Amino acid sequence: MGDELWRLVFVNNGVKLAIKDSEVLPILKEYEKDGLYILVCGTCLTHFDLLERKQVGVTTNMPDIVTAMQLADKVINLQ
Repeated sequence: MGDELWRLVFVNNGVKLAIKDSEVLPILKEYEKDGLYILVCGTCLTHFDLLERKQVGVTTNMPDIVTAMQLADKVINLQ
């Protein structure tokens, strides 16, 4: 994605990508190591009982997620 990729935000079922045994976890860890800021919805993790399994990113809340999306020049939504 290049320098334009500023944040990755995981909500709803997307939080399952940031947990132990996720197929994309090694890639996300590399992104984070390279300086990409990863936000993971804490309420969503709690809902799915995955809070203890999160391996990457910052556990956050909806106000922080909404703020990050408002500050972004472009938001790409994958469902």
